[in-house]
Amino acid sequence: MQKVSATLLFILVTCSLPRVAFSFPEMIRHGYVNCISCHVSPSGGGILTQYGRELSKELLSTWSKDGEQEFLYGALKKRPEWLNLGGDIRNLVLYRDTPSIKEGRDIQMQADLETVVSVPKVLVVATFGYKEPPPSNPKDTESFISRRHYINYRPTDELSFRAGRFSPVFGINTPDHAIVTKRGLNWDQGSETYNFENAWIGEKINAYLTAIFGRPDKVELKREIGGAATVSYSFFDRFKVGGSYFNGTNDLGKRQIYGSWGILGLTEKATILAELDLQNYMLNGATQNQNGYVSYNKFDYEFVQGFHGYLTQEFQNLDTSKSDQLAKVTGIGVQFFPRPHFDFSLTYQRLSMESVSDPSHLLFLLLHFYP
Repeated sequence: MQKVSATLLFILVTCSLPRVAFSFPEMIRHGYVNCISCHVSPSGGGILTQYGRELSKELLSTWSKDGEQEFLYGALKKRPEWLNLGGDIRNLVLYRDTPSIKEGRDIQMQADLETVVSVPKVLVVATFGYKEPPPSNPKDTESFISRRHYINYRPTDELSFRAGRFSPVFGINTPDHAIVTKRGLNWDQGSETYNFENAWIGEKINAYLTAIFGRPDKVELKREIGGAATVSYSFFDRFKVGGSYFNGTNDLGKRQIYGSWGILGLTEKATILAELDLQNYMLNGATQNQNGYVSYNKFDYEFVQGFHGYLTQEFQNLDTSKSDQLAKVTGIGVQFFPRPHFDFSLTYQRLSMESVSDPSHLLFLLLHFYP
């Protein structure tokens, strides 16, 4: 049991590395309850709209000047209106001290270009970039990939249909896909599947219903086939609560996940993110279901415009019949948006398990440039 627990702790330490950022849900404190206000994607994240670029200048960054927020600082002034361009470049400097390893590493995590071609009511979105094969998926040997590509049809401002490769909507679309409510449930960056999504994005009510078809182009990755649904309600201009459901099957077994979550803009400076997901997993050949849960909580405070401090707390136990499998992650960090196109975060995390006497410690600096 000690060996199994140590192995699980090592996996959790590895999973705690920050990966690819998406949206910044803390913007709810300014009254932006829908991610589509700033992003092209119906669920947020990825390439910014022109309005999103303006907000990155006016509300997100500490300093800025006119035109600085434009793609490549406005170098492509003659870019046609039907073409939107963006991207992400990320680098991680990491130090970790665990019961099994001490090391410092420099990791190039992402170098992507994202394009959007728009015609009336239709968007064609695609990313093109480089990735290192994740250690959790040794069979995923792609280096130059398209992480996301889809067609989005919007017959009205509220109604959206999307088909292609992207991450199904479930829970909070947080900037860090390595937290337990994402990677802990096998939804890290790189787990995108082919889906068909129908969404209603209203002023108060959002609803997403997604049919998930896995990865028919790479069946060896064993991506799940099934469906997901998310419904949320916004109130008081700065609060949003929701529930999510997932049902998926692959060669390993089948599972259901029930989630509840909230994004709470307490003031124009303070935000709370909270999510709890319950998983019921039936492995093929097992005699009984495996029940577990993951929980993520974050308190973010903006001291001055563009400079944030935050505290995080995560819990994971995917098999509650074994109390010694409970893992805890406590974090503290700062995030800085000095100017449009840049953000930096420095985070310390302490990871522990009931069955392992010594905790693990991680310190990482994440550098992000979005052209």
